[in-house]
Amino acid sequence: MSAFQDAKRQILLDLKSAVGKEFTPTVADLTTPPDAKLGEVAFPCFALAKATKRNPTELASEIAAKLETKGFVARAVAAGPFVNFTLDMKALGDAALGEIVAQGDAYGKAPPGKTRVMVEFANPNTHKEAHVGHLRNFFVGQAVVNLLSAAGYEVIPVSYINDLGTHVAKTLWMMKKSGELPGKEDRIAFMGRMYTEAVRAEEADPEAVKKEVSVIHRDLEELKGPYVSSWKKSRKWSLAELHAIFKELGLTIDKTYYESELIGETKRLVEDLRHRSIAVQSEGAVIVDLTPEKLGVNLLVKSDGTLLYNAKDLALAYRKEDDFHPDRSLYVVDGRQSLALKQLFATLKRAGFQKELGHVSYEFITLKEGAMSSRKGNIIRYESFRDEMVALARAETAKRHQDWAAKKVEKVARAVAFAAIRFGVLKQDLDKAITFDMQEALSFDGFTGPYLLYTCARAKSLLKKAGRAKRANAGDALTHPTERALLMKLARFPETVHESASAIHPSGIAQCLFDLAQAFAAFYEAVNVLESQGAAKAQRLALVDAVRQVMENGLALLGIDTVEEM
Repeated sequence: MSAFQDAKRQILLDLKSAVGKEFTPTVADLTTPPDAKLGEVAFPCFALAKATKRNPTELASEIAAKLETKGFVARAVAAGPFVNFTLDMKALGDAALGEIVAQGDAYGKAPPGKTRVMVEFANPNTHKEAHVGHLRNFFVGQAVVNLLSAAGYEVIPVSYINDLGTHVAKTLWMMKKSGELPGKEDRIAFMGRMYTEAVRAEEADPEAVKKEVSVIHRDLEELKGPYVSSWKKSRKWSLAELHAIFKELGLTIDKTYYESELIGETKRLVEDLRHRSIAVQSEGAVIVDLTPEKLGVNLLVKSDGTLLYNAKDLALAYRKEDDFHPDRSLYVVDGRQSLALKQLFATLKRAGFQKELGHVSYEFITLKEGAMSSRKGNIIRYESFRDEMVALARAETAKRHQDWAAKKVEKVARAVAFAAIRFGVLKQDLDKAITFDMQEALSFDGFTGPYLLYTCARAKSLLKKAGRAKRANAGDALTHPTERALLMKLARFPETVHESASAIHPSGIAQCLFDLAQAFAAFYEAVNVLESQGAAKAQRLALVDAVRQVMENGLALLGIDTVEEM
């Protein structure tokens, strides 16, 4: 339990004594006043008034009169139907800063628990280029893993790669039809081009192309026929590329599942569902009728005998259960797949699958020109996007630090670029689409990743300049309003982590860090730390070090590395 949570617990105990047995206040009853001048914690009396059939304003006055100022509470006053609590900054500051020093990188994290949560993310297709549109899945998935781990869950991150879908058959068909080989062209770009050309060929002659592709797809599922060799070779190209990207982006994945490994299991499962009358034959296809659940029809097997994603996802759920026995499984998948996942969950429920399943839905990233599509060929490949962001960051860093060596410029530029990309994606609420603006994301001012890196680097610079100067807890010297505001941001951090994890809300951490950065900027402008004397200097340095630590911890939850200087 953090210092701020301890303060709330004290407030609740005091309220229980003042209120009596008619009503038991809980943490959920405590709110934050709209203005810091009113205090740090508020107790609205509306629920109490309803329970006791009394006037909330009168109740607030009576309660405030009964409360004593002690421990974490410096003052409790009534303001209309609210009781507002002003916290003792020395007590809270000493406790919070002491926790930050003692816990270091662990500050904000809960003790490990026993609940196992599986998070499935990073599910790109082979034989296609990884592009900007994939980044939201990668970043949100990793942030969810980090947040749930910080909240005390045992997290099992897994990936599921579609290496055997219709898109693979189309790509291989066009590769053979065109007679082309990658040559000097990048292999992944070559396959992306082949897929786009196959789609165009299908649009020109749908019946003929679909017939040929269907045969290839069916043969690949049975690992027979003339395309197996080229599939294995091109699959290796794709997987090498994808795993290199995963590594570069710091994705932590315990196990990767492949669609091609689930064919046998899927066929057996479909037969079992048919035997149990959960799935039925319909016009040559195999379906699960989910109209009673208002979810339409879940198509498992096409009339040509090839398996659909929906069927393989069923087999994957059982495979994951056998491998890890999670208490809960989360699927990080964009909102366009919402119906498919509802159908998956409903079908599993009918089949007797007992574990809790959840969908972490997010909207997609759009370009200014419109949505991206591999079918249309209008994607921005991840590597191209990354290189352009790094180039822009490199130019800005070199301009700011003309005395730096090229190696140092490059290191900082990469950190700035990756922070800009990652934060630019994660700061948005999951239900909002993103139109990514590179220049805006790279700005050193405002709600951006580089601004947060700069805040952290500024704190490190202050500490470096102070050298071995003595540091201390909050003490009595931290009396400036900006110091009080900063202490509160630091003290609230563990609660924010818990709330963001519970709501699966990575943007909550992004907003928390931005608020902390702004509070630190106000403090930096108002207080000359290095010119302070004695206890005041020691305590302010402790505050600066705490800002550095919490910024690093929060950025780590978002998967962002910091730098020493910018």
